[in-house]
Amino acid sequence: MLNHEGEFDVVDIDPYGSAAIFLDSAVQCVSDGGLLMCTSTDMAVLCGHHGEVCFSRYGSYSFNGEHCHEMAVRILLSSIQSHANTYKRVIVPVLSVSIDFYVRVFVRIYTSPLSVKESASKLSYVYLCNGCRSFHLQRVGQVCQKGNSVFYTAGGGPPVSTECKECGGQWKMGGPIWSESMHDAGWVSTILKDLEKSKSKFPAFDKLHCLLTAVSEELHDVPLFVNPHELSATLKCICPSNILLISALNNAGYRASGCHANPLALKTDAPMNVIWDIMRCWVKLHAVKVDKSNRKTIGSIILQKEPLLQANFARRSQRERKVGSKRFLPNPEANWGPKPRAGRKIKVVENKMSRQDLKESL
Repeated sequence: MLNHEGEFDVVDIDPYGSAAIFLDSAVQCVSDGGLLMCTSTDMAVLCGHHGEVCFSRYGSYSFNGEHCHEMAVRILLSSIQSHANTYKRVIVPVLSVSIDFYVRVFVRIYTSPLSVKESASKLSYVYLCNGCRSFHLQRVGQVCQKGNSVFYTAGGGPPVSTECKECGGQWKMGGPIWSESMHDAGWVSTILKDLEKSKSKFPAFDKLHCLLTAVSEELHDVPLFVNPHELSATLKCICPSNILLISALNNAGYRASGCHANPLALKTDAPMNVIWDIMRCWVKLHAVKVDKSNRKTIGSIILQKEPLLQANFARRSQRERKVGSKRFLPNPEANWGPKPRAGRKIKVVENKMSRQDLKESL
């Protein structure tokens, strides 16, 4: 690829394992405005099981959490952006997804030294509480304007105190990750319409349609998500449905949606303190049995605080949601996952000699 700098309109990288070693040459050989498609299957690394390896490959530290698959996509985008910046280029993601056992991104590459200066403001560090799993983002850089002048500075922070305000837990810091939109809404909408017109041409139509439908409905400008089932497990309460939580968030003036990366996910632009207040209000309506002998559990500590927000769970219609459309399909077969790496098969010749024959031969 290094022998053909800026020559290809479309480049597709689809290795077995990590795509990290191909990114530097890939961002150079794509023409201005061209499309780079990239796949990485090293999900154990990207999802936080080997954070130190992730840092060595992608320049970001990953950690395991409810939103680890979306974070994996954003780490890959951050790495591509970093390589592109070296050559005065930037990326514009048009579709970025976590599917099955891999992540797949589609980005356009543009040459723009001025836009490179804004790159740091599109990345964020992630603070994750090791207790209640609350998370907060801190921008790496920021774009400031004073009069007609635009200048660039380091991001302010940290956005958290030394201990989590909800449960008193400690913070882990990961990233940086891509914190801007992972998709182009117009691009996704066009592909979805073209797909529906050519249904007979795609054997995997159902899977593609489900994925693109889920992508089209999620909040594109909100990084990461929470899992209501995990929140409920922390408080040891009945889990509210996503529809009720989305309604409560909408009634409080916030946006909310699902996420293609997890059928249980809830994306919202509400801060974590609002989310926990809504859960506290839910617990008041659906009382839980509190273990008075142990008031130091994470759930007990959270419930000891009175909610500052009084949640309204009155249902609201979700106009942007397509009624009757599937968003997730079951795995096509049992033990669905990555197959062994391709390689030369070595035939093992079994030695059928009995122990007695072996002794006699000796």
